[in-house]
Amino acid sequence: MADELVYVSWGGTGRGATLRTAMERASGSGLGLLYLAILDDASFADLEASFLAVVKDELGWLLEAQLEVTKTQLGIEELPVRVLIRGGDVVEQVADVVTTMGETEVIVGAPVPLAGHESIESLMDLIRSRVPVPVDLISADAEGLDST
Repeated sequence: MADELVYVSWGGTGRGATLRTAMERASGSGLGLLYLAILDDASFADLEASFLAVVKDELGWLLEAQLEVTKTQLGIEELPVRVLIRGGDVVEQVADVVTTMGETEVIVGAPVPLAGHESIESLMDLIRSRVPVPVDLISADAEGLDST
């Protein structure tokens, strides 16, 4: 499906509030939502293949359930949503999904782990340098949502 907003999560990034923001933005823009869950190398590279398959199955089920519940809570049941689970380097996976599937926007849910990166800004700059679409970092803080 083209014309989707991509919500990216890996290694514990994102929160329910950031996902809701991404879903509201997709719905308001007439886009679908692709939840790209990346089993990043820093967190999952040492898992055996059979265990990794179980993790992918369970994660897929949980994310699909979360998307359906959130759509109902937000009153946007018509929003097309789907889950894609990939493994590997976060930047490489985001770039591949955007360029091969023709996605229109990327939202990264904060907090973002910094393994291998000196700052959140440098990681976001790297992602932005690899994709031809807008990339936003959405964080949920104690006082509400901030788009940075």
